[in-house]
Amino acid sequence: MLTKDTDEIKAIQLKLKNILFIMDDVCRKHNLRYYLIAGTLLGAKRHKGFIPWDDDADIGMPRNDYETFLQNAHLWLPERYELVHSQNTPDYPYPFARLQDAQTTYIMRRNFSFIGGIPLDIFPLDGMTQHPIKRWFHYKRYRFFQKVAYYSFVNPYKHGKGIYYYFVTACRTLFSPTNTLKKLNDIQQEYNYEKSDLVADHDNLPYRGILPKEVYGEPTPIEFEGKKLMGVANTEAYLKYCYGNYMEIPSLNKRSKRNYRYMNPNLPYKLYKKHTNKNIKPHDRI
Repeated sequence: MLTKDTDEIKAIQLKLKNILFIMDDVCRKHNLRYYLIAGTLLGAKRHKGFIPWDDDADIGMPRNDYETFLQNAHLWLPERYELVHSQNTPDYPYPFARLQDAQTTYIMRRNFSFIGGIPLDIFPLDGMTQHPIKRWFHYKRYRFFQKVAYYSFVNPYKHGKGIYYYFVTACRTLFSPTNTLKKLNDIQQEYNYEKSDLVADHDNLPYRGILPKEVYGEPTPIEFEGKKLMGVANTEAYLKYCYGNYMEIPSLNKRSKRNYRYMNPNLPYKLYKKHTNKNIKPHDRI
């Protein structure tokens, strides 16, 4: 039984390590490009693995590779692993994919109905215009539909049946969740990755999400938890741009918050959902 946050994080990181290694094996076998990004790349550089308090993992894939993986993941992945995204999972609330361990349960901190396994986040990398006005308009539209998507999926009863409930219900009436995620996906692809000099990771809105393509370059090996995974070509430029003095360990109050409300590394999420449907609630903690 896990009783401390540190034990939970270690349990999550063990599952995430397995997912990352599986992803690396699949990408190598099928000649797909991917990069460790965000805190996962920072962990690789600073800790040669996970940031000790980190409870998630992120990779980015150039759009063509990303779409190829989405189309073939069900054929390429070992049985216990599943790729979930808006095209194959109706209540999945994000415009990026997740590779999850189906033998675990993971419920996001945000108040969505989606329940899955411990996930690796997989972000599509797209192109971006150099033109400042076009870029501003691009992100204005993206940010608008990102907010709409949130209110389309969030639980309307979060604050009882008041103004919030009616606002969320109105959003769902005016904007279909499926169509909103499709719109976000279309906006992401407005500028072609292969033809652009800039790369956009739309999960990081522009102040931290746009870099010259040469910073990414060709996927470059970097040590992560005892194995060589793939990072960006210019790790220092990427991490300086995203984090500034990235080798400095942040104080406790500046570390990222936990990303989940409930987690069980040994309970298949489908079994959890079956139990909750029968009003048999597992323990709030493991």
